[in-house]
Amino acid sequence: MELRHLRAFTAIAELHSFSKAARQLHVAQPPLSRQISQLERELGVKLFVRAASGVALTREGAVLLEQARTVLADTAGFLDLASRAKAGLANPLRVAMAPGMCEAVNRIRLHIVERSPDLIFEGVDMASSAQHDALRRRIMDVGLLRHVAEDPDVQSEPLFTERFVVMVSERHPLARHKSLHISQLANERLLLQDRDWASLAHDRILALFSAAGLTPRIVTLEAMPGNQAAMLSVVSGDVICFALRGAHSKSYQPLRGVAVVPLNEPNAEFEVQVAWRRGETSALVCDFLKSARELFPAGQLASNAS
Repeated sequence: MELRHLRAFTAIAELHSFSKAARQLHVAQPPLSRQISQLERELGVKLFVRAASGVALTREGAVLLEQARTVLADTAGFLDLASRAKAGLANPLRVAMAPGMCEAVNRIRLHIVERSPDLIFEGVDMASSAQHDALRRRIMDVGLLRHVAEDPDVQSEPLFTERFVVMVSERHPLARHKSLHISQLANERLLLQDRDWASLAHDRILALFSAAGLTPRIVTLEAMPGNQAAMLSVVSGDVICFALRGAHSKSYQPLRGVAVVPLNEPNAEFEVQVAWRRGETSALVCDFLKSARELFPAGQLASNAS
């Protein structure tokens, strides 16, 4: 058994598709299928069965998935630590950043280095939905994320708020409005993120439509709202999408030809949070939280990491 077998197994299990997993892993599908066959022979169990939506885990596969993830995470952490130790960077502050959080993180970084100029600060792009797991596994020390579900192992506090905005082509009639209501979007093709990627944002958007008595015309593309591929679909006029924007953040990649129109609806706000491991005693993490509290006092951060 090799790590590539476990990477193939977890990718297919998470994407429910051999073809999508092959694209994610940058390999052809036939070698990927052979890797799974080799793994099944070695383990003596069948891992996947065909399903209407692609492939599904067998009972045995579901039991093994979490351990496979643990092995991969531990291996990645070990290799990362070895690399940092070799470079003399064995103890940086590792900060996970959801899309569009760089400005807010950099403000905190600059605030910290005024007091601790020798601090090594390591930022990592990471979806909000992945940050709690990265904190639990000690891959990350602290994270800036858009609010996700509660986690008993992770403590979080609000930092500042963002509001939903609507991304439309500048050629679209909606682009001329100073703000938009949900009712004005009823007939538009809406690119909506997969729920597994951002469950609370996904549910909040659907709730806004539901409150207006509407059902959105959801479009499925190989793109996530706000990223480069989505912006190309928006600027071409094929779809609209929602994104989030605050005074120090935005969840989208700006693109010439795309208009950003505020959404004027109740409950169109979203929290940006700072998160850390519950019971954390690291001086670096506590210093990060102290700086965040001083820079964003409206967030009313807890006075300590415990």
